[in-house]
Amino acid sequence: MIADGEVDAPRWWTLRRGDVDTTIAQVGFNVAQAIIPVFLLAPLGMPIAFTVGRLLPGYALGFLIGSGGLVMLARRLAVREGRADVTAHGYGNNVPAIITFTLFIIAPVYLQTRDANLAGEVGAAAVVWTGIIKLAAAPFARAFRRVIPVPASMTVFGAAMYSYLALVLLQRIFDNPLVGIIAFSIVAVGVLGRVPITRWRIPPFIVAWIIPLIAGLAVGYIRPVWQGISPGLPFVPSWGPLRALTRALPYMSAIAPIAMYEVLQDVAAVEGAAAAGDDYDARAIVWWDGLGTLVAGAAGSVIPTVVYAVHPAYKAIGAQIGFALWSPVIFLAVVVSGLTMVFAQLLPWSILSAMITYITIGVGLATLNRVDRKYLSAVLLGFVLPAGAVVSAAINSAIPALGLSAADPAVQGALNRSIYWSSVQGLGNGFLFLVLVVSALVTETIDRRFGRAAAWCLLAAAFSWIGLMHSPIVRWGAQPTYAAGWLAAAVIVYSARWWRGDR
Repeated sequence: MIADGEVDAPRWWTLRRGDVDTTIAQVGFNVAQAIIPVFLLAPLGMPIAFTVGRLLPGYALGFLIGSGGLVMLARRLAVREGRADVTAHGYGNNVPAIITFTLFIIAPVYLQTRDANLAGEVGAAAVVWTGIIKLAAAPFARAFRRVIPVPASMTVFGAAMYSYLALVLLQRIFDNPLVGIIAFSIVAVGVLGRVPITRWRIPPFIVAWIIPLIAGLAVGYIRPVWQGISPGLPFVPSWGPLRALTRALPYMSAIAPIAMYEVLQDVAAVEGAAAAGDDYDARAIVWWDGLGTLVAGAAGSVIPTVVYAVHPAYKAIGAQIGFALWSPVIFLAVVVSGLTMVFAQLLPWSILSAMITYITIGVGLATLNRVDRKYLSAVLLGFVLPAGAVVSAAINSAIPALGLSAADPAVQGALNRSIYWSSVQGLGNGFLFLVLVVSALVTETIDRRFGRAAAWCLLAAAFSWIGLMHSPIVRWGAQPTYAAGWLAAAVIVYSARWWRGDR
């Protein structure tokens, strides 16, 4: 019952039906994605015991701090507006950042030094720098939201999840076709089709986890190995990550774009939440994300955090605030108990990917519903652009696993002949900045604001010159050809005001 603008206090931390589904998804995603560095670094010779015991636990602490801040913001919004249906932002680790930091920072340091401790410290320092950049950007987040056209921010919001992560992860439904198809069919009927599961309306994500899990155990796809309980702290008791801050500076070409991309995703997530009816202050959202990232890195984790672009989808299944509290608490319990690898075995990607189908569709629909039909060309084009990043991420992950080097001219030549590798990299590097620029350019052109459209082209030229777009590294003069192309685009777009006599 709500009275005098207050929401019934005990209810915000309870797990309603929608919160139960969302908690399962949140914990599953975070556990499964947190162990990505384990499998990427194992072929290079880094011991699994080290990566699990030293590089992952600190993330649990950052996850708890950041998510706790988002819970507080949701609670304040509920009280301020006198509503009991406010949904908190989803929070967790970030696949593009995990892959980038692992392959382009931790792996090179380890291969050069064969010092796992040093590689871990530099990776954690990169996460600290990411948090610092986010905190520095937080005061300007509201300005970012005002300056960026809504169709452009919503396109970035959709491209991050609807296109990029969906293309990266959805194929993993078929890691085991039997298990994956069973999970997908339950999600299709119980979630997408909204068919109640029994008269008790059992949360469908529970069913989509338990039934395929039983099938996976029966056919031998899921073979959990008990590794015992080894309690540990959710942080590394060392000043190593902070001492390594200067050693991480040469890798700012990977750190800065990831940090800016995550700020951009935070702002886009706020726009998506507003579309679903929950209007948050972008500055506070970015600040809490930055604090969570900073804490994770200082605690020794090589995994940065980000606000998930899934708010409309979570809200649609009835999630409110409880999931944002209990997801990091459960994750922390799993990590502290030393059961991370055991728990991860019970949440294989064939099951998680089936759950992602719903979230993907929810994000895509939220984007399309928020954007006026006249801007759909900008949105649809933005949805296509992440394809280069998907191919690039897959190849960059596969090359080291095959014992090859992307710097080898023979490897580059073969890739260029087969998949036009240089073009793929140009499309994939800094792809969310590319999505932002292209969608903003088209939006402003549709509105006949040619000066603003040209300004976005100039921004793209600057980003290309310093390496934030179209380049794997940040440096002065990184991509002069791309910069020249965007400068030419600025001239063309600005001159369009005279094509039909517009002044």
